[in-house]
Amino acid sequence: MDRRTSSARAFGAALAAAAAIAGCALPAPAPTTGAGLPPQQPTQPPPAPSAPPPKLVGSSWYWLGTLTPAGLVAPADPGAFNVEFLDGGQLAAQLDCNSGGATWTQSGASLTVGPVRSTRKACPLASEADRFGRQLPLVRAAKLANGLLELSLGEAGSMVMARDPDWRLRSFDCPNGVAPLLVAFGRDQAVLRWRGEAWQMKAQTSASGTRYNAGNAILFSKGNEASLVNEGKQVAGPCTARR
Repeated sequence: MDRRTSSARAFGAALAAAAAIAGCALPAPAPTTGAGLPPQQPTQPPPAPSAPPPKLVGSSWYWLGTLTPAGLVAPADPGAFNVEFLDGGQLAAQLDCNSGGATWTQSGASLTVGPVRSTRKACPLASEADRFGRQLPLVRAAKLANGLLELSLGEAGSMVMARDPDWRLRSFDCPNGVAPLLVAFGRDQAVLRWRGEAWQMKAQTSASGTRYNAGNAILFSKGNEASLVNEGKQVAGPCTARR
């Protein structure tokens, strides 16, 4: 064996030994922060659970009004406008002095209503029967919020409905550029929406009007005026009803 062969073999053995040592070496320690603890990864809060889609079969609802981009449109008598979701995909409707029907299908929160067919009686000129009949086929989705049923019309707005025909939906314009109050009044309760928040309130009648409470929020209502107090401060009012 010559010297060159011997040197090559020695060099190869050295490489093999170095590789074995590298394979047994421990990984580099993770950087630490604070008292020698590994850095904590930011955690994201779990997503809020979404409300289950409403079960509409067998339910009956009265139309309180429609929130449109131009404002609130509400019938004078919600009891004259009703929809009943029947089994078999049939919908029965009361359109003021006319009665009618349509088909309906639901998949989760998605809701579709077919064209409304109705009788042709001449209702009073101030009736919202035609508007109600035109809006139903525009429905795209349904959800329950604070006991009220909301039917989304996409960009056209949303219809608001209640189980009880005694409910009334009113919008109050507030001074100084404050966002309006939208209130659905029931027999002994109210649902208030203001600046993206909602409160389901209990009523307390007094000589100065009606007071509705929900936690730190208090709504005062008398006639065509309403005011909102939140955490001891009046944040809206006196506001005046549009209609």
